[in-house]
Amino acid sequence: MKGKVNGRLSEKVWQEILAQPLKPLLRALGTRGLHRLTAMMKAGQVPVVERGSTVRMGLPGQEISVKLLSPLEYSTCSCHRKELCSHKAEAILWCQYLEKKLTVEQLDQESDQQPGLDMQELSGAAEQIRDCLEHLLETGLARSGEEQARELERLAILCHNVGLPGWEGDLRALAEGYGKYLRRAAGQSVERLAEELYLLYHKTDQLITLLSDDLSATSQSVAERSPQAPIGNGAEHARSSGITDASKPSAENVSARIQALAGEFRSQYLPVGDLELTGITMEHFVSDSGYEGDTVYFLDTAAGTWYTYTNARPTFYEGKRRSAYQEKAQAPWGIALSLESLARMRILLRGAKSDGSGRLSSSQETRGEILGKSELTADILKDWYYREYDRLFQDRISAPGRETPGRDRPGLVFVQAAKFQQGRFNEITQKLELPIWDEQGRRVLVELPYSKREEASIRYLERMKRQGQPCFLGKIYLRDSQICLYPVDVLERQELEQINISAEKNDRGDDEGHVTDTERASAACQNLRSYLEELRWLLQDIYQAGTATVQDSMLQTLREAREQGKTYGMTTMSDWLRQLEEQISGARHRFQCQPAPTMEIYCRLWRYVGLCIRRTAYDMARLSYCGR
Repeated sequence: MKGKVNGRLSEKVWQEILAQPLKPLLRALGTRGLHRLTAMMKAGQVPVVERGSTVRMGLPGQEISVKLLSPLEYSTCSCHRKELCSHKAEAILWCQYLEKKLTVEQLDQESDQQPGLDMQELSGAAEQIRDCLEHLLETGLARSGEEQARELERLAILCHNVGLPGWEGDLRALAEGYGKYLRRAAGQSVERLAEELYLLYHKTDQLITLLSDDLSATSQSVAERSPQAPIGNGAEHARSSGITDASKPSAENVSARIQALAGEFRSQYLPVGDLELTGITMEHFVSDSGYEGDTVYFLDTAAGTWYTYTNARPTFYEGKRRSAYQEKAQAPWGIALSLESLARMRILLRGAKSDGSGRLSSSQETRGEILGKSELTADILKDWYYREYDRLFQDRISAPGRETPGRDRPGLVFVQAAKFQQGRFNEITQKLELPIWDEQGRRVLVELPYSKREEASIRYLERMKRQGQPCFLGKIYLRDSQICLYPVDVLERQELEQINISAEKNDRGDDEGHVTDTERASAACQNLRSYLEELRWLLQDIYQAGTATVQDSMLQTLREAREQGKTYGMTTMSDWLRQLEEQISGARHRFQCQPAPTMEIYCRLWRYVGLCIRRTAYDMARLSYCGR
């Protein structure tokens, strides 16, 4: 008799679980929990369910156990919350999934429709940011003070409160840039500040456009559901003009685009299984957005994928940043090593979690095991080890913008030097410059900006032995048609290629006569680049002076630049220069400031000139490294 009762109770609680509606469960689970659940289902990590008078299960990837019983309001969870918590909701969804009452496709569709941001708050914050940036251009750097930096910091806090993490970091970086400019800090340039101002304004303008589309899409959705919606001439007009429902932005699509543009405060880490990783190096960083810490680089040699682990802390509420922060910080995943030692080890991560860019989580569910010391050889690193710089250019900078790091091809590469010149510290740029060449005489410039933390590294590079053939591990980028490298570490060729080169004699001279001469082949590019550089300097001068106080001489220079642009066939850009001149001149005769049109034209010109400079730099570099 007791067995029959237990059987009826088991069936009863199971039917209650399967009858639970989806919406309340998803609301309790939350967006992050939903993403984690779908990732578990796709990875095949299914929990073990014990069915009886109660339903018991341990949630995968979490040290949480749930007991479901009838009625479901009496269910218990090891988190000890009495209401419907995220763990109980996840357990019910697992039961529905195992019973095939729910599919991953349904959950993916629900994930796209999850409510997120308050559009009214976002709209107000975006308008404030845009107004502030427009007035920064109008005021100009020369007349800026601490109040501008404080206003940017206030807007960063506002973005944190309304859910715009991408804007929060960018605004803090711009505020830090203004502070460095006012302190006359080395390495802070007007060009860099103008670029940050343009990027932030362009992103803000995108957000405002999307918010306007969201309002239109929501209004359209309400009108379509309304029984009084007009269907006569309006429908005929839509058909005649080719406007269909498929071409109209839906509220869900626009909301998803806004969410993607807003960014995330914390990365969403999803299970990636077990990983065998080789530690490569550790890099310390201090960001303008207000964070300091260390990043350890790992390479999955079997899959050819890069991963990173970052240990960081915020510093934007501190009066002074501490130096040498956490050099001896403890490694995660239960590994009894420091971060610095971890960067030289091969490890096995069980139950690893990673976000979309390859950043590893320090989750307690992930356990690490040391397999031995890292073994770095040229054969293992063949996809990231370069001795010929033409291949370096083709693989990493084959088109403008390709030097931007990605997950499968991050910025870290190993660049072997066949010859190098003694390093020289540039007092103007405050950088150590060390040229290196390959066997064919192609050049890469190693650059290391000065900071107190990099003093020892700069002294080491300045005293590097000339007879050696070092291999530089670092991040590459294209600047002025020259491949440049920011060094993270220096290795020996003997270590990577496992050969003895002590008997080799490097009797090549230190002159730069071996560098391929491309001046005649790139004469046209060089002339165009000179004009574009002058135009960029002019835009910087306008930003520094402020559009409200531009002198007549600067307006005359604008006219001359406009006429010169016509000789290069840049008629559209010349027309933009004319519009900028008219806006600046007309502002003198207005009682009320109208900075928005000026800001729009200025940002359009800045972006266009920047793209043209990158294109000419790429064309000149292609001639230099590839001979075509």
